[in-house]
Amino acid sequence: MTENKPSHAEECLSRSSLVISFAGALAFLYLRTFLFPATPFVAIGDQVLFFSRATRILHGQSLYRDFFEIVPPGTDLLYAAAFRIFGIRAWVMQAWAIAVGLAFCWVITQIAGRILRGPLILLPAFLFLVFDFSNALNLTHHWYSTLAALAAVNVLMGGASLRRIFAASLLCGAATLFTQTQGGLTFVALVIYLLWLKRSEGQGSSIVTQLATLVLPFTLILSGVLGYYIHKAGFRSVFFDLIVFPLRFQSSGEVNSPRTYLRQLPLVHSPTDILRLIPFLFIYATVPYIYFIGLYQLWRKREMLPTVLRQRLVLLHLVGLVLVLAVASAPRHFRLSTVAPPAILICVWLASEQSPAHRAARNLLWVLAAVFALLLPFHRQARWHATLNLPIGQTAFSDILVFHEFEWLAQRTHPADPFFNQSALCLYLSLDNRTALEFINDDDFTRPEWVEAAVQSLRRDPPHFIVLQPESTNTSDAHNHTAPIRRYVNDNYRLVQIFYLNGSSQYQEELWELKTNSNNP
Repeated sequence: MTENKPSHAEECLSRSSLVISFAGALAFLYLRTFLFPATPFVAIGDQVLFFSRATRILHGQSLYRDFFEIVPPGTDLLYAAAFRIFGIRAWVMQAWAIAVGLAFCWVITQIAGRILRGPLILLPAFLFLVFDFSNALNLTHHWYSTLAALAAVNVLMGGASLRRIFAASLLCGAATLFTQTQGGLTFVALVIYLLWLKRSEGQGSSIVTQLATLVLPFTLILSGVLGYYIHKAGFRSVFFDLIVFPLRFQSSGEVNSPRTYLRQLPLVHSPTDILRLIPFLFIYATVPYIYFIGLYQLWRKREMLPTVLRQRLVLLHLVGLVLVLAVASAPRHFRLSTVAPPAILICVWLASEQSPAHRAARNLLWVLAAVFALLLPFHRQARWHATLNLPIGQTAFSDILVFHEFEWLAQRTHPADPFFNQSALCLYLSLDNRTALEFINDDDFTRPEWVEAAVQSLRRDPPHFIVLQPESTNTSDAHNHTAPIRRYVNDNYRLVQIFYLNGSSQYQEELWELKTNSNNP
C-alpha cells in the first residue's frame, strides 16, 4: 500500500460545519480556562512542575544536571520556549491549554474522517472535550505524547508510503521526547503494524526499507536530543533519571501503583454528584475495555469491512492499546484520560452501526455531550471565584482555600525571595527555590541523597518560608527518607499557618517561618 484514496469513511463535512465546531471548541475551552473576560484561572496539578522547570531552564539551569527530571526533556523545553517568547505570565499556561485542546480536536477529527461518515465525524472530538480533556486539564507530558502518537496514526492512515513512514517516525520520536514509555511503545506498535500490513497486503516497498525508514529518523531524534543532555549532565545522571528511577522507585507510593485504579471516583451524595460521576464512568468504561470489543468486531467483520478501513482500525487499536499499556502501572483516572482519545474514536465507530440500539447509543452520547458542553463552562464561570494580582499577572481562583494560601503568602513575600517545597506558590509568586529538590514525598520517590543535598542548600541560604505536609503514617521508615529535612525545619522554623486544601482536613499544607533567633547550623 502506498497512498490511500478517500473512502466511504471520509465523507467530508462542509467547511462551515468544521468552522462552527472548532469555534465552539475554542469558546468551551476559553470559558474553562479563563474567568470572563480575560483572567486566567490558576493552573493546578503536576503541570506546575513542568512550568516551574521551564523557568529554571530560562535561568540557565540544565535538566538532569541541576535538577531531577523523570521524563525526557520535551515538555520542559516546550514550556521554556513559550515563556521565552511570551514571558513568564499566568495567561500563557492557560492559553497553552486551549492550544493543546484545539490541536487534539483537529487530529481526532482528521482520524474520525477516515473511519466515520457524516456528522458523526464530529462526535469523537466533542466527547473528548467534555468528558476527557475538560476533566483532566493538567498539561503534563502524557498529553503531548498522546497527541504526537495520534498524529503519527493519522499520517499512516493515509498510506504506508516511505514519505508517510518517515513523517510518522518523526512524530513517534517527538512522542518519546515527552514520555519514554508512550513514545517507545508507540514505535513498537508501528513496527507491528507495518509487519502485519506487509503480510496482509504484500505489495509496495520492501519491509526492510519500510522498517529502516521508520527506525532511522526515530533514532536520530532521540540520540541527538538525549546526546546533548548526556554531554551536559553525564550518562550516569541521564540514565538514572530516565531508566533506573522509573523502574526502581516511581511505584513506591500509592499514586504511582496499580492500587490507584478506580480510587478517583467522586463520592455521590446528591443528584449533582451523579453528573460529576458521568465523565469518570465514561473514561473507566472505555479505557481499556473498548479495545477488546473493537478487536472482536474487527475479527467478526473481517470479510465485510473494506480493506482500507480495516487497516486503519487495526492501526488505531494497536496504538491505543500500547498507550494504555504505558500507563498501566499507575492507572489513575487522569492518566487513563490522557490515553483515552483512541478509545473514544473506537467507541464512536462501534456506535456507528445502523441498528436501533446503536442509534439510541449515538443519540445518548450527543445529548450528554451537549448538556455537559453547556453546564461545564457555566459552572466554571458562575461558581465562587476571586482574583489576585500576582507577580506573573492577575490570576483567578475558584477554590477559596487555595486562594487564602496564595493571598496569605503573597502579602508576606517578594519576587526572588528564597522558598521551598511548593512549586505552584513558587511559580505564581516568582519565588526562588534554590535547592535541586522540587518537593519531598514520604516514600522512595524522594531519595536520601537528594534530601541531604537539599538540607545543605537550605543551610547555606535559608528561605524565610518553607511548606511541609504532615508526615505520612502509611509509609514505613525504610522508605521515608525525609527525616533530615523535617528535623532541620523543626529546629530552625516555627509553624505559622496550616492550610486545609481540597475541601478536606485530611490534606494539609503547613507553612513554616524562619525563627528570628535561628543560628541555622
